[in-house]
Amino acid sequence: MKNFFASILFLLCLLLIPLTSFANEIEDYHPYDMVNSKGEVIKYADYIKKLNTSSTREKKENYNGTGEILPMRQLPDYKKYKPYKSLNPSTTSEAIEKLIFPYVVIGDDGRRVVEDTSASPFKQISYIELEWDNFWGWCTGTLIGKDTVLTNAHCVIDPYTKQGIRSAYVIPGLNNNHYSYGAYEVVDYFVTSHWINTGDSSQDFAVLKLAPYLGKNAGDVAGYLPIRQVTNIVNQTIKIYGYPADKINATGTFSQWGMSGSVEREDTNLAFYKLDTYNGQSGAAMLNSSNEIVGVHRGGYVFSDGQTFNGGPKMIKPVYDFIKAAQ
Repeated sequence: MKNFFASILFLLCLLLIPLTSFANEIEDYHPYDMVNSKGEVIKYADYIKKLNTSSTREKKENYNGTGEILPMRQLPDYKKYKPYKSLNPSTTSEAIEKLIFPYVVIGDDGRRVVEDTSASPFKQISYIELEWDNFWGWCTGTLIGKDTVLTNAHCVIDPYTKQGIRSAYVIPGLNNNHYSYGAYEVVDYFVTSHWINTGDSSQDFAVLKLAPYLGKNAGDVAGYLPIRQVTNIVNQTIKIYGYPADKINATGTFSQWGMSGSVEREDTNLAFYKLDTYNGQSGAAMLNSSNEIVGVHRGGYVFSDGQTFNGGPKMIKPVYDFIKAAQ
């Protein structure tokens, strides 16, 4: 009888081992775990601990740059590929949360072209040219450090195929097809594990790491803008500038366009507004009146009441911490 009970106890222990291991995996998972371009995971608990015990939070967050003029560089000819596929902006369904259609011009188009990108914040706003397998496209980003750029996660990882970009270049202050502050190769990027797993629009942000160009860092030359942690920004005035494909196609030149307006709705994670945007402006910063980044533009949203807004993730504490840790 003693041997029988011992055998039963042994079998129960064997059954519990995988369950315990699985429970530990679930316990270790955090939606803000950081994943880089190589698929390596940096645990949320680890980077938060490091962030809280370092001087990262106190370091200078904005810098105007030297403004040094650098020669234009020869970029890969991505345009030999087809344009990157996009979703139909008229799509409405229960799954609208996971769809990306940054084509929304609401009513009369209020965007205006930026004539001079040599001043802040326009010289820190950057054109990002992207190469995928057999496709090319572009997004907008903003310099937030000497070698870091903030943009959308969907600009570097397709939320449906999970495919990442093959290569990319960041060009600060691109204007009328010309630029003065260099073109910088993207050598790494960081997104959340939850974005990769779900494509959740509240996690649609990414930090890009850039290589120097001619021995110069992008932020040292063009400067960088501060990020500001926020909770509620409804009724606040913001501006969104970037590189919309409709304007670029109509004029034949790559220039910045944008407008300002109020945040009209928000939830815990996302801000919504009726500022006009289009494909190519994905990843543009939501800038407050002090040119602080309070969120990241993602694209269009259709609400149950039939109203259409543009919107994107706010700079709430977990987003702010993730970005600071990735810098």
